This record gives sequence, structure tokens and C-alpha cells, in this order.
Amino acid sequence: MNRPYAGSDRLLPRRPAVLASAVTVCLALSVCAVYLTLSACAAKPPAEPVREPEHRLLEQFRSWARETDESRTARHAHALATVELTGTDKAYDYDVEVRTDLTAGSATAEDLSALLRTWWDGDDGEGTARDLVLLDARGDRLAHSRL
Repeated sequence: MNRPYAGSDRLLPRRPAVLASAVTVCLALSVCAVYLTLSACAAKPPAEPVREPEHRLLEQFRSWARETDESRTARHAHALATVELTGTDKAYDYDVEVRTDLTAGSATAEDLSALLRTWWDGDDGEGTARDLVLLDARGDRLAHSRL
């Protein structure tokens, strides 16, 4: 009896099928584990607020300021970014951050903040802008106001 498998001839065709089924089940379980791991990671909110530079909005603000003869104040705005808020009940809530070369306590910083609030005019597009934050070159807060 030179059979490659021990046992009866009746089991010979079943062993490769059983092995193939076991491999298929293992692969399916592995795919499920990877999917569950990735979906669990994707469900976590970001650890830090998400900042998106908005060069187009900064240019629109500067253009509007030129048309309203406020370009001397608006030239101090160097960068504009939207900051996605985490931990809020509503999706698409964000703050507007503007970086400037002005220093704390300057009258021009208050003028720039007021000018930005006037320009923003409540048209938030998709989502809701909550606050306007004016930052100096080091990232320290100069002014804060609700939009």
C-alpha cells in the first residue's frame, strides 16, 4: 500500500477541499480584522484641530479692503486659515484665524479685527464660522470676537 495519505480512499478527495476551506476562512477572518482595525482608527477624532490655509479668502479680503479704501489696515493680514472645531455637536463648525505683523495693544489690531468681522458678514459657506481669532507673528492671540 503506497498511498500518500493514511486512511481510506474515500477521504483522499476531501482533504484538499478541507484545507482550501480552512485557508479561505483564515483569509476572511484576517480581512475582517484589518477592516475593523482601520474603521476603528478612522472613527477617532483628530487629536489637534485641523487648520486649512485659505489663500483665496485672504485675497478676497484684501480685494474687498482695496475697494473700501481700507487697504492700509488690511495689508497687515498675512495669513488666513479655517480651524475645524472638534468636540462640537455640529459638523463643519470652524474658527477663522488671521495672522498679522501687528503687536498686542495696537489700535490697528482692533481696526483689523473689526474690518475682518465686517467683511465676513455671516456668509460662512458650508458650515458655521464661530469665532474670529487674530494672532501675532508668534501665534499669540491679539484679539478674539464671535462671528
